Amino acid sequence: MTRDDFGSQASLEGSAEESLLLQIQALGQLPSPSHTALRLFSLLQSPDSGLKEIAAVVKSDPTLTVRLLRLANRPGNGAVRPAVAVEEALVRLGLNAAVHLAAGLSVLDNALSNQEGEVAAYLTLCQRSLAAAVVSEWLCGQPGVPAGSAEMFTCALLARVGQLALLRFYPDAYSGFLSSSRRPEELLHLERQHFGVDHVAINMALLNEWGFPGVLVDVIRLAEAGQDDLSANDRKGIMAQILRASWDLAPLLVEQAPEEALLPPLQEILTLLGVNPNADALHKASGQVRHCWQLWCEDRGLTGTDDGDAGAVAAGQPGALAIAFFLAPNEPRPDWVAALEGAGYRLLAAPTFEMAGRQLTTGHADLLVAMLCSAQQEAQAPLLAALSGSHGHAVILLQDVPDQGAQAHLLGLGIDAVLPCTVGSELLLAQVARAAQHVRLNQMLEAERASHRRILSQLAVTTRRLHRQTLTDPLTGLANRRMADAFLKRHWAQAERRQTPLGCLLLDLDDFKQINDSFGHDAGDRVLVELASILKRQVRQEDLAVRLGGDEFLMICPLARESDLEVLCKRLLAAAAKLNLETGPLRFSTGLAERDPHVMKTPEDLLRAADQKLMRIKRGR
Repeated sequence: MTRDDFGSQASLEGSAEESLLLQIQALGQLPSPSHTALRLFSLLQSPDSGLKEIAAVVKSDPTLTVRLLRLANRPGNGAVRPAVAVEEALVRLGLNAAVHLAAGLSVLDNALSNQEGEVAAYLTLCQRSLAAAVVSEWLCGQPGVPAGSAEMFTCALLARVGQLALLRFYPDAYSGFLSSSRRPEELLHLERQHFGVDHVAINMALLNEWGFPGVLVDVIRLAEAGQDDLSANDRKGIMAQILRASWDLAPLLVEQAPEEALLPPLQEILTLLGVNPNADALHKASGQVRHCWQLWCEDRGLTGTDDGDAGAVAAGQPGALAIAFFLAPNEPRPDWVAALEGAGYRLLAAPTFEMAGRQLTTGHADLLVAMLCSAQQEAQAPLLAALSGSHGHAVILLQDVPDQGAQAHLLGLGIDAVLPCTVGSELLLAQVARAAQHVRLNQMLEAERASHRRILSQLAVTTRRLHRQTLTDPLTGLANRRMADAFLKRHWAQAERRQTPLGCLLLDLDDFKQINDSFGHDAGDRVLVELASILKRQVRQEDLAVRLGGDEFLMICPLARESDLEVLCKRLLAAAAKLNLETGPLRFSTGLAERDPHVMKTPEDLLRAADQKLMRIKRGR
C-alpha cells in the first residue's frame, strides 16, 4: 500500500470508527486484554495509585500472578534470589513494564483460549505474535537502542490483533488469506474488498478503545504505513523499524528456518540500528534470538506439544476431563489413580502449585486436586481465591491435618471441596464427579455463547459492509456526499477551534454528456473510474476525495491553503494528460477555495465559494 492509498483509506475508515467500535464490542470475546489488565492501565494513569494497589489487582488474577513471577525470575536477569511475592516481581520488572506485559500477554491468552474455526491459523498467528515480541525485546537490549524492551514486546504482541479479530469474524476465508504469501498491501486490499474493513483499522480502533498508550499506538500505525515511512531517526521511527523487522523475522523463527535464512534480515535490522556486527557476532546474535524464542516456547507451550501433558501420570480417554494433581512431595495414591482413570479422567502431575494453577487457568486441566499444608494455604490464599472464583474449572483441596476452621475458610473462598488426605478413592471419585458436573455445565454454556458470538460476528461484518457502502460511491470507490458532509463538518470545527487552514477543490468533467452520447454510458463510466483513480493517487494522506454525483467531484483538504490547492490542480492536470482513453483527452474544470474566517460562517459557505469559481471558469470557456 502506498502512503497516499493508506491515507485515503485511513480517512474513510476514520469516519466510520464509531460504528466499527460498536460492532466489535457486540462480538463479546474478541481478542482483548483481560479485565485485570484494563484495571491496571487505569491504576497506572491514576496519581493516587502505587505499588500496593497494583499488586492487589495482580493477585486477583491467578494467571497473571504466575506469569509475572515467572517473568521476574527468568534466567539472565541478574537477580540474586528469586522473587516470591507479587510486590517483588513488580519492583523487579517495573510497574509500567509489568502493566504493558500484562496487557499484551492477556490478549494472547484470550486468543488461544477462544479459538474458533481454523485452529491452525489461530495458533500460527499467536506463535508469530510471540516470536515478533521476543525479537523486539532482544533488539531493544542492544547497545544504544532508545526503546524500552517491555514497550516493544507489548507493541509486537498487539501489532496484529486486528488479524486475530478477522480470524474470529471469518475463520475459514481469512485463514486462507493468511496461508498465502502476499505483500502487506495486497492483504489489506483483500481484507477491505471481502470484509469491508482491514486489520489496521480494527487494530487502531481496539487499541484506542482499550486506552493503550498513544505513543505505542502511533508506533504500530507507523510500522503498518509502509516501508517509505520508516526512515525517521526519532524514537518512534526507530521503534517502528524494530517492529517491522521483528514481524519479518517472526515467521522464520516459528517455522524453524535454517540459519542462512535468518542471518540477512537480522543483519539488516542490526545495521539499521547502528550495531554493525561482524560474521562471528552475527552468528552469535542469531543463536541468542533462537534461544530466547525457545525459552518462550517452553513457557507458553507453543512448540506444538502440550506442556501440561508432559507430566501426565497416565493417558486417559480422548476428550476426557483432565485433573491437575499437586501433592508434593507425595505421589497420587495408586487406588486414586485407578479409580479416576477408570472413570475416564486424564491425570496431570505438576511439580509446583503455581504450575498446577497454570495448567488450570490455561485450559490444560479442568479440575485441580492439591494438598497444601497450613502455611502454604495462607501463603497461597490470593491464588486459591482467584482460582476458585474463576469459571469453567473446579478446585479440590486435601488437608494433611484436619482443621474445621481452615476448612470453613477455604470453602468461603469458593473451593469446591476440602477433604482429608486419607480420603478413600470412592469418596474422592464422588467429589470429583460432582465438581466435573459443574465444569461440563460451564463448558456447555460457553459453547452456546460461542455459537451466539459466531452469529453476532456474521451480523456485525454484514452491518459493517452495509455501513461502508452507505459512505462509498459504488462505481468509483470514492467517498460519497454523505461521507463528505461528515468529513467537512468535522474538519471545519477543527479549523475554527485551532485557527488552521481548510481548503476544498471542486472538479467537473468537460463535455461529459457528449462522451456519453457519442461513446455510450459504459465508456462514460470508464472515464469516471479513471478520473477517480487519479484523485486517489494524487490527494495527500489527510485529504478526502469524493464523488458528489454525475461528473462532479470534490477534494476536501485540511491544512491546505489556496497555493496548495493550485499545486494539486497542476498535479491532476499532469496526470490526466498522460491518459490514453478511447473517448479522447480527459479535460475538466476546477474551482478552489480556502476557508476565510472573516467571511465564511459555515462549511456550505466554503463549498459555495469553490462552486462560484468553478462556474466562472466554465462560463469563460
